[in-house]
Amino acid sequence: MRILAINAYHGGSHREFLEQWISHSCHEFSVFSLPARHWKWRMQHAAVTLASDVEARFEAGQRWDVLFVTDMFDLATFLGFVRAEIAALPRIVYFHENQWTYPVPENETRDLTYGFINLKTAISADEIWFNSDFHRREFFQASVDFLKRMPDYSLLDLLSSCEQKSSVVPPGIQQTEFEVERRGERPIQILWVARWEYDKNPRQFCEAIGELARKEIPFRLSVLGQTSPEIPDCFEALRAAFPDRIDHWGFRERRSDYLRALQQADLVISTAWHEFFGISILEAVDAGCIPILPSRLAYPEIFSKVTDCFYDGSTDSLVSKIIQFSKSLQADSLDPVLRDQLEQITAQFHWSTHVMQLDQGVENCRRRSDIS
Repeated sequence: MRILAINAYHGGSHREFLEQWISHSCHEFSVFSLPARHWKWRMQHAAVTLASDVEARFEAGQRWDVLFVTDMFDLATFLGFVRAEIAALPRIVYFHENQWTYPVPENETRDLTYGFINLKTAISADEIWFNSDFHRREFFQASVDFLKRMPDYSLLDLLSSCEQKSSVVPPGIQQTEFEVERRGERPIQILWVARWEYDKNPRQFCEAIGELARKEIPFRLSVLGQTSPEIPDCFEALRAAFPDRIDHWGFRERRSDYLRALQQADLVISTAWHEFFGISILEAVDAGCIPILPSRLAYPEIFSKVTDCFYDGSTDSLVSKIIQFSKSLQADSLDPVLRDQLEQITAQFHWSTHVMQLDQGVENCRRRSDIS
């Protein structure tokens, strides 16, 4: 099957998703993309810019069976700029994120223009794929909240049909090999892998580390993740307080270095207030880490089989959970069933097998279009 794939913000996890799908897929892809910068401008101009590129390729003789786009793209506008043969293709939109609920920087007001572009794209698609059910539910609730505030022509009737054509199609992860070793009495290695932004709640992570130190719990730290121009004050203080306990600090450009740091860690911590899915957590778990997660966001649907890995969201609960796992790991008494369950969870996301869900999804979309 020939897939016309448009990725208007071709960077980070959006790029990784498409490249991994292509490398494992049985289908043929024609990719049209733009650099991952100036995201607001991309959402405004990409449909017009890439429509010209797609038209030129069509005139050169290329044909496709399905159109696949991502959330940073104005599908409704694109369909108005291309010929009927392209506009008639079965259309799938993949929501990595959405602009109704994507966290905005502190002290910045959300521009609802971009959330409405997301909604128009969803309405224009034949199928809407979300990376988690949490994300799917949040998107539709935010859409309802927005439309109910409008003075007239609220379009609420369209949301019902949108929900009916929506489904959950998680992203995959690259498989990471690891071996469980007897670790003995060495300090526990604690890992952070989230973006260095306020919505990932780094302050609570730092508070928990400080509490471990006060309780004289031995630990080592690896603070990875995508950094920001302004390092959170709490991270600056953490680095100053524990310089001799930090093994890795900051973003790792080379994937091999990143994976090595994951494999060296024992526990991966999330304190996030917001997360549409959680690829970095899954990758860490696949590398052998035990996750300690707040019982919110998409985590309960992904890690439903390992309820012992959740804390109630408070710092006290987080610290207690770290100490619990620290003791069992140092005593080599971690329940092997937990390890098996975590391996089963991550295995279902390995691209080598997970790609079948996406490939089959595209084929089903095309088949339904042919029937209708």
